[in-house]
Amino acid sequence: MAKRSTSLSDFKAFQEEFRGPEIKPVYAFFGEETFFLDRLQDAAIGVIPEESRDFNLDVLYGDDVKVDKVVTMCRSFPMMAERRAVIVRDFMKMFDPRQGESEPSDDDPGEISLDAPGGGGGSVDDLVAYLKQPNPSTLLFLTNPRRPAANTRIGAALRKSGTVASHTFEPVDELQLPKWIMAWATMEHQLSFEDQAIQLLAFHVGNNLQQLTVEIEKLSSGREKDRPVTDSDVRKLVGLSREYTMFDFQDALFDKNTDKAMMIAHHMMKRADNPSGEVIRIISYLYTTFGKLWLIQRLGRKGLTPEQIREVTAIKRFYYDKLARAGRRYPLATCPWLFEVLLDADKAIKGFSRQTPEAILLMTIKKITS
Repeated sequence: MAKRSTSLSDFKAFQEEFRGPEIKPVYAFFGEETFFLDRLQDAAIGVIPEESRDFNLDVLYGDDVKVDKVVTMCRSFPMMAERRAVIVRDFMKMFDPRQGESEPSDDDPGEISLDAPGGGGGSVDDLVAYLKQPNPSTLLFLTNPRRPAANTRIGAALRKSGTVASHTFEPVDELQLPKWIMAWATMEHQLSFEDQAIQLLAFHVGNNLQQLTVEIEKLSSGREKDRPVTDSDVRKLVGLSREYTMFDFQDALFDKNTDKAMMIAHHMMKRADNPSGEVIRIISYLYTTFGKLWLIQRLGRKGLTPEQIREVTAIKRFYYDKLARAGRRYPLATCPWLFEVLLDADKAIKGFSRQTPEAILLMTIKKITS
């Protein structure tokens, strides 16, 4: 059985292709994770000698340019050079500025259609025609967050053309981060990690690949050859750099992960300009969140299906599924008690306690997750 490729191996293969003699005239890369797209763009720019880039390199954005101008640029020949490069970021916005901005719906496969007619400045057909017969002396580099649907004209052209290379880079799931960190550190820096050090780095930085590579580079600087990175190295050189959000905090509470929830709360309080106001904001958010959890469980008890509950509450499917899973740890009978805990915290932060705001918040977390 052939070994399955990974985002890293695909990235490396494309990077090597840009450095070699077999460069295709068109590359199209997709994905919400821009880390690989940005680095491959740098590789594409590197194809053009630095001294000739003023005349032979154009970096454009789909919402600022029309497709007919892009095709004209691509069909023109390089000036005193072997090749020219035309880079178009968010290229689908050439046809509709709104493309790529909306979130996929519940039934949306993550692809979009571009077969709607354009409004001046060229159309999808102009780009499709170029993809079928591209100028061999031009490197056209296209990026967009979402791939065009395979059954559209442009989707089919990207898929079927022998002169076009296209690929979608999926975001790295947090569960896969340790493996990703090890692979990247080995590939780029010949660096190894102790298992605990990888887990610590993944936990504190999260799946921001750009930040992860910066931290890995810092860890590789000046290291003794063949000595693996330890958790002490991570704590000393990287520090606690991750910016946690309310959603991270919520997920830790939903999992009843007391240690993680308290650690995130500590970080949030350290960043807060007004600790009391931050605790009030967090409590208000939790009232709303657990209120939704309570509501969907009540409606479920009344016999409504998940689809009916989502329609009544206007809760998106992804968030509904998360609340439904949390309901296994916070069943309906516990909800009144949760609201009492939050009410006590609200009173305490508004002057009914001499404890610090952080102490009030941490005690509330401990009660909720116990």
